[in-house]
Amino acid sequence: MSEKQPQILIFNATGELVAIARSVRSAAELTKVDENEIKLCCENRQNRTEQYYFRYNVEPSIVGDDAFGKLTIDEYNKLCD
Repeated sequence: MSEKQPQILIFNATGELVAIARSVRSAAELTKVDENEIKLCCENRQNRTEQYYFRYNVEPSIVGDDAFGKLTIDEYNKLCD
């Protein structure tokens, strides 16, 4: 049995959280960004793509609509440190 994939946090070019995708594939379909680029961003091997930042939604997990447009990539990164 495969391990459940984490959700993907999608931040726009200005660093604001704009969406949470249920998988890398869903994030790729939503943003039209290659799955491998998304994985590289989530694994911190690439900072961002041309238009988006991506992070795995792991501890601390972001839940709910109240974070959209309020949480930034910098704030999320600090929460993960």
